[in-house]
Amino acid sequence: MRNESRAVVIGGSMAGLVAARVLAERVGQVSIVDRDTLPLAAVNRTAVPQGRHAHGLLAAGERILRDLFPGLMEELVEGGAQAVTMDDARWWQMNGYRTHAPGAPDGTLFSRPFLEAVVRHRVAQLPNASFHRATAAGLEYRDARVIGVHVVGDDGAAIVPADLAVDCSGRGSRAARWLTDIGYPEPAVARVQVDVRYASRLYRRTPGLRADRSWYVTIGDPACSKRVGVAFPIEGDRWIVTLAGSHGDHPPTDDEGHLAWARTLPTGDIADLIRDEEPLGPIVTHRLPSSQWRHFEKLRSHPSGFVALGDSVCSFNPIYGQGMSSAAQQAVALGRAIDRHEIDGAGIPRAFYRAAAKIIANPWAIAAGADFAFPETTGPKPPMTDVINRYVAKAIVAAQHDGVVATAMWEVQNLLSPPQSLMRPTVMARVLRAARRGPSKRRTAPTPAARPTPDRVG
Repeated sequence: MRNESRAVVIGGSMAGLVAARVLAERVGQVSIVDRDTLPLAAVNRTAVPQGRHAHGLLAAGERILRDLFPGLMEELVEGGAQAVTMDDARWWQMNGYRTHAPGAPDGTLFSRPFLEAVVRHRVAQLPNASFHRATAAGLEYRDARVIGVHVVGDDGAAIVPADLAVDCSGRGSRAARWLTDIGYPEPAVARVQVDVRYASRLYRRTPGLRADRSWYVTIGDPACSKRVGVAFPIEGDRWIVTLAGSHGDHPPTDDEGHLAWARTLPTGDIADLIRDEEPLGPIVTHRLPSSQWRHFEKLRSHPSGFVALGDSVCSFNPIYGQGMSSAAQQAVALGRAIDRHEIDGAGIPRAFYRAAAKIIANPWAIAAGADFAFPETTGPKPPMTDVINRYVAKAIVAAQHDGVVATAMWEVQNLLSPPQSLMRPTVMARVLRAARRGPSKRRTAPTPAARPTPDRVG
């Protein structure tokens, strides 16, 4: 730890919280600046509108949080979060349910506000971390390096000194403008236009009405449908149900229309739940016009003392649940860059952005590739997307029959393995063999003979 050094984290959501935790091991003082008064309780925040919708923490992200915050997942489960396995899922895609996957990772399901509240409490307990309610307004720059962050708070304008400022303010980040204000170029931005809209609602989870730990994902065939539905059990004995549609095919927000839209999905899993369970609030919406990647790694020069992280760099189509896990991976990469370079030197931005680009590349390929299954999707198309999509479609069908393929699919989706792992000769042989059987079209999810209980608290 550089005891005299100071870091400022702009944004107190998940990316900022994990970044602050990583920084707290390496600098003397960490200040987290957020425009909100951050609540103690697990409540929705206006600055995080996507927090009202179903969230998934992928296995790669969960492993990082377990390492950074020992006992965190157990604390979440003790508070009502649901420890699940992939075999607890009724995952319908390409006209069939995914089969038993013996090697698939376990998971934990909760609301985004609950996760944030518990992590925020952990960060607040760090002896060298502090939260400040203020709006970041720019960078203080001198001698080719950033030395502070301009903020505007209740007491007026001020400069928070920093040897390293980390922008975690999200998709609406103004980092690009701040860079041009101090004489640096603006990063190029890649946008994949998907025009996805979510409609979500909380429901009471009636004990015994459905199998314990069950969770549901129903994905329409992209050849004829742009609709998706998910239902996750979360804390408070509740379900969170999210319906999503792309390219103008958006779910309605009235009760009758919402249920009718759910009934158009290829299984009745989501519609039956909506019909059977008691709603606990209104239907809320969120819209995302595009996935976007700000290519900081392609800039020829960077100011020392400043980096952007998480959604400030890349925000994915949230239907794939990659954002929090990618941000956690980037925070770890930032820690490694700091370990190798001077905290206020030019080496950190270059090393971090190179590492972040490699981290982002895999989830971006997964999300963008899947979005280009729709002909209406526009933007920079990753090379070989159409060929890869045809193979992935076979892998999805094969995962309805073959547990090894199903496990490989789960590992890729959870960012534990790169998409290229599906091309390993042993996996490819099983994909091509099992896919010849065609979609299973069975109306019930396969049940393992002995479904193991996750070795967790709860």
